[in-house]
Amino acid sequence: MLKIPKFLCPQHKCEIVRLGRENDGGYSVPKNSLQNSKVVLGFGLSDDWSFEEDFQKNSKTDILCYDHSVNLRFWIVKFIKDFFNLVLLRKKIYESVELIKFFKYLKFFRKKNVKHEKKFIAPINQKVEQINESHITDLNQIIKTKKLEKIFLKIDIEGSEYRILDQIIAQQNLLTGMVIEFHDCDLHYRRIEKFIKNFSLQLVHLHVNNFGIVNEYNQPTVLELTFAPSSFNTLRNSDENKFPIHGLDQPNDINKIDENIKFE
Repeated sequence: MLKIPKFLCPQHKCEIVRLGRENDGGYSVPKNSLQNSKVVLGFGLSDDWSFEEDFQKNSKTDILCYDHSVNLRFWIVKFIKDFFNLVLLRKKIYESVELIKFFKYLKFFRKKNVKHEKKFIAPINQKVEQINESHITDLNQIIKTKKLEKIFLKIDIEGSEYRILDQIIAQQNLLTGMVIEFHDCDLHYRRIEKFIKNFSLQLVHLHVNNFGIVNEYNQPTVLELTFAPSSFNTLRNSDENKFPIHGLDQPNDINKIDENIKFE
């Protein structure tokens, strides 16, 4: 059984739905967020936009994704790996999906109200090695320049999430919900606890990403947290604090089960 600090135990609940592909890439979101959002800001994209696609299908929101790494080189590397896997008979031709995925990417991001900006998410006053300053943006700048409101946030930026927590607090009145993946969270419990205490949206769901390391204290190091505005929520009974939730949560790594959680 995995062990997680009590401050990460959701005290509130609301109706939640799962969006995105099966297993890794899907997230649990408040159902009311679908009806109340005008735009989804997706920080972190890679080769999976199934969450944003599902959100739009169920809500007709605008989609703005940010990921500097998904560029022409990104796809060429994938094509080359796919080609060599075919040549070396590691894959059969019907398992070669990168070219198909590329055309699906083009189809989705060429829609009128869907956009992918190749920018790195970090406070704009920071310097990031090998990234031009013009290719860096942050939550404050995006909201200010695009004049956004009623925003649903999806954040999976491999550790950089800690650098924009203050900005999330500053913009919290514009948010209709958020899913955020915290990496190396066992090293940052104090920062996460402070964030939750200062965040007006309430923690309503927690899921362990089982691709992450489990440390020597049997604590998972990667957590997916879902937050919802207080107007969506009711208090949770003590017997409802059992995670993962059957029928909602799915293991990110299909080769491992989602272990039960003990809050202590």
